[in-house]
Amino acid sequence: MAILHYLEFIIGRLLYPIRGHDSGQIIQCPAFKDLPEPNMTLEAPEAGPSGSKLPLHCTCKAADGKGGLPELRWTAPSCREEVKEYVLLCEDLDPPIPFLVFHHGLLWAIPPSTTKAEAADVHPDDHAKISRLTVAGWRFVPNLLGLPFVGAGAPLGHGKHRYIFTIIALDESLKFTAPEKVTKKDIKHAMMSKVIGWGQWIGTFEKPWPN
Repeated sequence: MAILHYLEFIIGRLLYPIRGHDSGQIIQCPAFKDLPEPNMTLEAPEAGPSGSKLPLHCTCKAADGKGGLPELRWTAPSCREEVKEYVLLCEDLDPPIPFLVFHHGLLWAIPPSTTKAEAADVHPDDHAKISRLTVAGWRFVPNLLGLPFVGAGAPLGHGKHRYIFTIIALDESLKFTAPEKVTKKDIKHAMMSKVIGWGQWIGTFEKPWPN
């Protein structure tokens, strides 16, 4: 196992310059062109202010090896329009693959009365592979592991990664003929002319050397 750790570390160091794919994050898509600045507050009380380290239970160092969503709380947007739905997204902007922004979680159809999210909310329901629903009744776009959410997992040797959590308020609910097949691209397109608010919180993680 030690040999594999050294190989991962060496590859991580070689690929270290490949990072910073900020132009690919959700707020750079056309749906946000009329709202370039945040007008919502997103916080992670258990982690601290934006830019803080993610708790280990929210990373690949968690007991289950996957990690969960940190507790998140948000305020409604400072605008006159009424919120009809929230979208919650977590993106890694620093993966060692050119131009790739890896989404760890993309949740939508979050009710307008909701102002917080916890790990339990994003657990898949019993039929999630077909329904793409979480136990909270929210819909999700699967990440590369096919899950609603997976914790931070920066490669060993690749340094600190930024995990951008974005809450998005919409003045119209997203509607799809086949919601169980929706992609991230579909969400971006469907949000056009519907975004009335957004806010972000940044968590960081650097994979430690295994004990």
